[in-house]
Amino acid sequence: MPTPTANRWSQTIHTRLLRLLARAHGAALDLHRRQDGLSAVEYLLIATVVVVVLFAAVKLFFGAVADKFGDLTRTVSGS
Repeated sequence: MPTPTANRWSQTIHTRLLRLLARAHGAALDLHRRQDGLSAVEYLLIATVVVVVLFAAVKLFFGAVADKFGDLTRTVSGS
């Protein structure tokens, strides 16, 4: 059986965590109410970042594929 002190300590921690969760939830709701949504500039910035990342990934991927084909060609030509 838990001791009364341990039980009280457990309840105190539980209460503090619930209060912290309630404050965080309230702050998130306030932030949500203040924001109407993304503006066109924010959408444009997000789209630009996505395009740049995709371009870099494609360039790196095709560069790696070209290197592998070059290695394969040298290996086949050398034997």
